[in-house]
Amino acid sequence: MKNKNVINIEQTNEIAIAKLRASYGNMATGYCEEEADALRAKILNAPNTQEVYEIRGTTYYVSANGDDQNDGLSPEKPIKSLDRIEKLELKNGDAILFERGSIFRFKRTMNIVNGITYGCYGEGVKPALYGSPENYALNDSWEEVKPNIWKIDFPYEYASGCILDYGMIAGVQKWDTKFDGMKENGDYFHDLETNNFYLYSKGKPSEVWHDIEIMPTFSLIMMRDTKDVVIDNICMKYAAGFGISAPDTQGNIKITNCELGYLGGLWEGVKPGGRVRFGNAIEFWAGAKDTIVENCWFYQTYDSALTWQGSGGKYGQWGIEYINITYRENLFEYNNADIEFFAGNNFPLENFRMEDNIMRFTSMGWGSRTYDGGYRGIEGCVRAVTGGGARILDVKSAYFLNNLMDCPARQTMNWNVEPWQLEKIHASGTRLYIKSEYRTLEPCLQGLQNQPGLPYDRRFACNKQELIEGYEIFEKDADIRWDEHDK
Repeated sequence: MKNKNVINIEQTNEIAIAKLRASYGNMATGYCEEEADALRAKILNAPNTQEVYEIRGTTYYVSANGDDQNDGLSPEKPIKSLDRIEKLELKNGDAILFERGSIFRFKRTMNIVNGITYGCYGEGVKPALYGSPENYALNDSWEEVKPNIWKIDFPYEYASGCILDYGMIAGVQKWDTKFDGMKENGDYFHDLETNNFYLYSKGKPSEVWHDIEIMPTFSLIMMRDTKDVVIDNICMKYAAGFGISAPDTQGNIKITNCELGYLGGLWEGVKPGGRVRFGNAIEFWAGAKDTIVENCWFYQTYDSALTWQGSGGKYGQWGIEYINITYRENLFEYNNADIEFFAGNNFPLENFRMEDNIMRFTSMGWGSRTYDGGYRGIEGCVRAVTGGGARILDVKSAYFLNNLMDCPARQTMNWNVEPWQLEKIHASGTRLYIKSEYRTLEPCLQGLQNQPGLPYDRRFACNKQELIEGYEIFEKDADIRWDEHDK
């Protein structure tokens, strides 16, 4: 029997076009296209939440075509808005399911409730949560103020991203030079004093582009001090903060079958001109335990796609643990960094598992551009600190198993450790494939980076033999290839 929820990933309607590829404007070709395509299809074709998770309580249905006067207790009478969701009297074991094919344009963060499952129902593509208030290509109120510079009202938090035609162009922020620096399609500037958003476009934006998504500075989902939560089968895009911000979580968190793209870009201190720009797809802050992130597709994250980090938070120095964390069977493409982790204060790190993930074209996305102010572009496939200076963790066990790194542009493995931690870190089954034409830095940085007497030792490789020799301190017998493919 044919699964009615299977999605044709070749469909090119407005909702699904961005699902065809993680970089619509500048496609790269890796060595593992078939494996990546298979995993992407598996993620996109994941079954509805009720087929995967048992819902023990009441199920509420939410649709972009719903009505907030409904009770939301059936697919025939769904509710519609975030305001209405937050008025529900939720109990442990309840579920909130968003209808497939719907796009929900949030203008603020959705706060997660303990004990609740958030997922999808219906047919078609995953339900989408967008930070962009509207598709501004459908708004005809653009006004030309100078040749090829157009303005529109944007009375929202600072815009730290602008994506044109599903990623054909990722706009470049011109906050410091304003009009003088706006010379190419996609260059933009947001004036907070006037609430005007300015865009360089060779022609009226509503006539030139099919899709214009403007990304204000807030996170789509907040999981503060949460436990016993599932987030399943939801697409999250176009927010300059985080896709999911998860400070002080208390355990039993599952994030599965989700799609997260074009997230991040906010400035430190929120307003432009800070020391650095950042923004992660999923960030666990100040502790994480009994947590699984599985079968998710991360692409075009400005900073790090998937990370745990931090020593502060609600519980401060006491009670912070990084225990039983699993990142499994995720697809990473065009992120500045794929996996990042660091903390300090000798907090315990135990049973952290990174396994069966595919990481492709790392540091080739919009967060790695040297011409975009405050760019990242420094971390790579894995950026980690468990030792060195104040960032020392009590590493009991960490695993990096059967992962594939396909054509990274910058760093491969950059993991600072203390010498005693080496025997606690277990790596095997890695496949690492380098393509010289995609390298934006000639040398690769790789391996465990801390040797006795050299707390910030670095190992670089400019050819296959150097990479093999340097990588052995992290993992022996890894499958490493440089400008070659399996025959």
